[in-house]
Amino acid sequence: MREQFDVNVFGPMEVIRAILPHFREKRAGMIVNISSGMGIFGLPTGSPYNASKFALEGFSEAIQYELAAVGVTVKIVESDAVPATNFPARSAAETGFNSVPEDYAAFCKATADLFSGFIKGADEDAVTKVTETIFTAVTDGTDQLRYLPTDDIKPLVTARWEKGETEYMAMMRNTFMPKGI
Repeated sequence: MREQFDVNVFGPMEVIRAILPHFREKRAGMIVNISSGMGIFGLPTGSPYNASKFALEGFSEAIQYELAAVGVTVKIVESDAVPATNFPARSAAETGFNSVPEDYAAFCKATADLFSGFIKGADEDAVTKVTETIFTAVTDGTDQLRYLPTDDIKPLVTARWEKGETEYMAMMRNTFMPKGI
């Protein structure tokens, strides 16, 4: 779990800390943090990754207010699964997903099967879309904070932002809690 925070939270914080003196001196600059839909909504079996991306999202949103005062813009690109990265397999290996307690075995298998379907349906052109979105974020001249490069996560993001808590949680439980477990 520490590695997730080193890469997704502490790494960006250190890069920002290093560049801020230059940005403050110039009274201009832009920070683009790469996040994930899993920084907006929690998914089962991804809690360390979710926590790191939620932390990055909160940090980015907070500093965008602070840094605007010195002419620095902060943006977040929130991607979905990018098949070219082989993230699901790498994540499972890194988190020890293959050695789950027996109590969770059926749940984890059902969840893995569900995620497998998501990955098979993931946008094969996601890498291009993410890079194009980063370019758009940097060049659009706005103070927009969040960008969604792929359509895959838009239904979950929209649900998170637009449904009330009770309705949203019921929808997520219905989707991610395997029946009969």
